[in-house]
Amino acid sequence: MLEIVGHRAYKGKYPENTLPAYENAYNVNADYIETDLQMTSDGVVVVNHDADTGRMWDKNLVIAETLYKDIKELRCKTNKKLKMLTLVEMLEWCVAHPHAKIMLDIKFTNKKVILVKAFSAMRKVKDDIKFWQQRIMWGIWKIDWYHYGVETGVLENFKFICIVLDLDTGREFIQYSLDLNSPSYKLYGISTHFSSTWTDKYLKDMVPLMKKQDIKVYVWTINKEIDIKLILQIPSVHGIVTDDPLEARKLVEKYHKVIRPKKVFSKPSLLSEEGFRFYSLKLIYSCLLSIALSKWAHIKFFDVSFVQLLLLFMRLIGFV
Repeated sequence: MLEIVGHRAYKGKYPENTLPAYENAYNVNADYIETDLQMTSDGVVVVNHDADTGRMWDKNLVIAETLYKDIKELRCKTNKKLKMLTLVEMLEWCVAHPHAKIMLDIKFTNKKVILVKAFSAMRKVKDDIKFWQQRIMWGIWKIDWYHYGVETGVLENFKFICIVLDLDTGREFIQYSLDLNSPSYKLYGISTHFSSTWTDKYLKDMVPLMKKQDIKVYVWTINKEIDIKLILQIPSVHGIVTDDPLEARKLVEKYHKVIRPKKVFSKPSLLSEEGFRFYSLKLIYSCLLSIALSKWAHIKFFDVSFVQLLLLFMRLIGFV
């Protein structure tokens, strides 16, 4: 059965990446709790999705340009009792919850040294690296972070995944893993937007490669019953990242016995509800990917690039 991963812990019902979200994701038996890391200007690793604080917190600051002493004064807009957690505080929570497993989404906008600082935080909280190798799954976005994780030894014997929008990047990670030929640094999986798994590139090119190398696939962000029914038909999918882990588990348990991955995925009819959603999202994915990969989209005007605006649009329509 599919693993259930709580997106930003339990984003659908609680302030994301906060203790109430962790507690409730744990209480509903999420297999992993996905959470995001950023780093302050003085090198403190904190738990936050965005590079700035305006969406969640009561003052808008750019985390990488702000000292931790200022970050710790922030309070959640929807619950003034909540503050932004440090990674150390989150790891202490993990130690206190014996079955908790964490999937770290480490944003590539950070300096790569955040990997070393995160590793050091684990040793500080509990100096037992085998303990953390059973509890932590690293998530990285760029191939040079994979290189860095190998060079520093941070990724050794940990599960780690690459987080990608573009499947070609996933193939690059797989190839580097093959070139290393080291069980200690083998890529565990790929995390990608669920609509990418509906493409011919995924179904015809990636699936045979991933099956051969035993690469697990996690897909984000799945919240609708219709999408769970579709994703259960897709080969190589190992887990889903969802805003509501309780509801997602109920739906997976409801359908997993009657819907199985197919050797040849049959695309739904365009005239059906499933088909309309399938082809619409597939088209949006293709268009967004083409824009995101173009060089001009990364040129900044008035300190903002088109890609940044695109990411904002994707959040507004619930695509990410």
